[in-house]
Amino acid sequence: MRSELLLKLTGKYNEQDKEHFKQVELTGPHDYVLIELYKEQRQANPDMSRVTPELVQLEEKLFMLAVKKLQNQGLISGAVLESDENGMPYAVDLTGVKLTPAGVAYERHLG
Repeated sequence: MRSELLLKLTGKYNEQDKEHFKQVELTGPHDYVLIELYKEQRQANPDMSRVTPELVQLEEKLFMLAVKKLQNQGLISGAVLESDENGMPYAVDLTGVKLTPAGVAYERHLG
């Protein structure tokens, strides 16, 4: 189990079990954020504000960019992002975030 987790976290996970996992590879920080959002959403009393840059061990700016990417890709909805004139986020509120069906499917693909 530990080696599977290590392989997954390093982005190299190959398992040929029918059609579920052909080759899963974490593609960036947004994948880690999505995994944590999914875990929080499954809690009895989810509080998406518990998902923080510290939890996923990312710098705050990178965390906000990851949330923006997840929302732009349609994997989550409800994130409130405040951006500067260049479109760079400087504040994010995850209180109303929910994973979309596409986000849940993508998270399950990640394993």
